[in-house]
Amino acid sequence: MRNIVLLAFLFFGIYANAQDINAAIEEFNQGNQALQSEDFPLAIQKYKTALEIATTLGEEGQELMAAAKKQIPTLYYQIGIQDYKEKNNEKAIIELQNAIKYGEEYGEQDMVDKSKDLIPKIHFARGNDLFKDGKFDEALGAYSEAIELDPLYSKPYWGQALTYQKQGQRDEMVAGFKTSRERSIAENDEAFVERINSTAKRLLQSEGAGYLKSQKWNDAIKCFTTSNDFKADDPDTYYYLALSYNGLKNWNMAIEAAQTGVDLSEGESKDNKAKFYFEMGNAFKGANNNEKACEAYNNAKYGQFVENANYEITQVLKCN
Repeated sequence: MRNIVLLAFLFFGIYANAQDINAAIEEFNQGNQALQSEDFPLAIQKYKTALEIATTLGEEGQELMAAAKKQIPTLYYQIGIQDYKEKNNEKAIIELQNAIKYGEEYGEQDMVDKSKDLIPKIHFARGNDLFKDGKFDEALGAYSEAIELDPLYSKPYWGQALTYQKQGQRDEMVAGFKTSRERSIAENDEAFVERINSTAKRLLQSEGAGYLKSQKWNDAIKCFTTSNDFKADDPDTYYYLALSYNGLKNWNMAIEAAQTGVDLSEGESKDNKAKFYFEMGNAFKGANNNEKACEAYNNAKYGQFVENANYEITQVLKCN
């Protein structure tokens, strides 16, 4: 009687085990079908159920367990990518965090690395969206999250720089551009380095021009001088510096800036050089060096400066 009970128990165990493996396979196959129809959430659910069953089967369930463990973090990653493309940035981050969680648990390091690489980029994209909506403080927060996750990623610093510019924080803007440029150089992204330099230069010159208009000479000088950190060989910068120094009656610095502009304009037409010579003439006149002023104004008698230069020569200084 005892032997009959034991045989019945063994038979039931084998039968139950067969049922379990078949159930696991069925769940896994349903996961495959959901995957083919791109129903990723359902596929994950089915693979998780298959894994749960296979875990109870010992060695017989090992192959199925390995297959399910590979699929689950991969699918979370795919959902995250899909959400990112559809600009569902916050949901994308959650899905990628799941990819990291299950990838680490199941030993799928490739999915962990890819997800960790993508999440800072999504925070950057989220910051851009907030920036466009005028939510500057929140944008800075999103950029900071990207930087915290990947301090070597150049673009969040760029985003911060543009945001600080909107908030009127020039020093912070400049620091952001410089850090972004440093990281971009390390990334060998020459095109983005050039974009940083040209954008920073343009914004600083625009701010400086505003100060020139309101005759805030020192602020203008700071803007134009700082712009040289991004593009040092731009002759126009030295024209604006000459204007600013003349405004301050700092004649020597005005002469130096104007001469640098002339030197950087070597090979340019006389029309293009006239503005530098005109400001040089103004500086020499202010310094009571009429001989040098006459010489400079004579070199300025071209293009749009003809009338003003001639007036200084004939009516003011009465040059020979």
